Amino acid sequence: MNKTRKVGLILGLLFLALPMVIAPPAGMSLMAWQTTGIALFLAAWWATEVLPIPMTSLLPLLLFPAFGVMTMAESSAPYARPTIFLLLGGFIIATALARWNLHRRLALNILVRVGDNPTALIGGFMAATAIMSMWISNTASTIMMIPIALSLANEVVRDHNKQHQGFVLCLVLGIAYAASIGGLGTPIGTPPNLFVVSFMRENYDIEISFLTWMTFGIPTVIIMVPVAWFVLTRWAYPFNLSDAPVAQDMLQEELRDMGPMTVAQKRVAMVFLLVAASWILRVPIQKNLEILLWVNDAMIAVGGAALLFIVPSGCGQDKGSALLDWDTANRIPWGVLLLFGGGLSLAAGVKTSGLAVWLGTAMAALGTMPLILMVLSLVALVVFLTELTSNTATVATLLPVLAALSASTGIDPMMLFAPVALSASCAFMLPVATAPNAVIYSTGKVTIPQMANAGFRLNLVAIIVVTSLSYALVPIIFG
Repeated sequence: MNKTRKVGLILGLLFLALPMVIAPPAGMSLMAWQTTGIALFLAAWWATEVLPIPMTSLLPLLLFPAFGVMTMAESSAPYARPTIFLLLGGFIIATALARWNLHRRLALNILVRVGDNPTALIGGFMAATAIMSMWISNTASTIMMIPIALSLANEVVRDHNKQHQGFVLCLVLGIAYAASIGGLGTPIGTPPNLFVVSFMRENYDIEISFLTWMTFGIPTVIIMVPVAWFVLTRWAYPFNLSDAPVAQDMLQEELRDMGPMTVAQKRVAMVFLLVAASWILRVPIQKNLEILLWVNDAMIAVGGAALLFIVPSGCGQDKGSALLDWDTANRIPWGVLLLFGGGLSLAAGVKTSGLAVWLGTAMAALGTMPLILMVLSLVALVVFLTELTSNTATVATLLPVLAALSASTGIDPMMLFAPVALSASCAFMLPVATAPNAVIYSTGKVTIPQMANAGFRLNLVAIIVVTSLSYALVPIIFG
């Protein structure tokens, strides 16, 4: 166990023991005080990864019953919320896209249309990555794009000229940053988005549809991707290279090597488009036609996933085999589902114990702060906090606190939740901040100081953009 984990181990246990040796603050019940200790314990262990994050995420099942906050049944119920199954279905569909290389075909079709200009090529890579990250995991998008980018870089860059190195840095960093930004566009793009959607349903009985979130998330992506491209190519690592026709030749060749769309790719695309259209059109159909009122986004995701095990691939020796088998589907990130459930269980404990009410009363004074300054402070805190902590764990820890603040001040909770969800995916400085950052760092094409240099600048810009967009759009879209 390294030093960080040892510190986290001791700190977490101290937090857990705190309610046993110190009386609760004025006005706080013993149960709320014990929940505070559990929340701080989980935050410390999530942040330092004393145990693997998924294992720590299961500890509410032990701690809440042990301290009398909730029963085992109450503690475990959040692990099976509809949102968990929406995420599960989305992961399975994304696995099918990857199995049949449909995401690679999409990326290459975008890239061959951006021309020979090196800065335009970087923009094309970022756009392709962002589009894919709306529907498949940020990590998978990055892993898929990096080999193409490195092959292209090897063709364009023949020496260690400063201009060439600037191009390579912008290319690989652009892919990582676009993967994180693209995830903001849809509820399933990145777990913090879905956590907010689930939290609103569970605590406020408010349904945020797929289309409603996209109305907020897509404009954010459309603005942030060009902003990130500008920060990289014009501010952090500007370069001046002539056009690179060899790059287009290579991309065209890769696309030709893939051949025409296979039967399996067409069928996976049809299932994906059916699911995406159903997510987008569900609420308008239910509101205007008053039919299928029992359908929700989780059911659509699970139904789409099930189709993949039924529809034959039409390819290979056994053309009757399904588009997806369980051995392939079983590779989905199960740990993310456990982290999600643990966060929802923690939120339930904060509410049940009365801690949420106490926090709301304690933070009532913050209501005197101008709203835009409050949002700006929250966004800045989360952006830099998630450089070192899991974005989902951070959101899971903060949302119950912000819910209490919302209740005590009368602020629309989405004015706090939405910017926190976005900013949790805007940590661009360190390899440990996000999986895409770690993937591109592992290529050896970028050092930590180089990533921190570009990432710090983009963090600052992201704070301004997320604050401004949230302040302008949240009252219109979610109000």
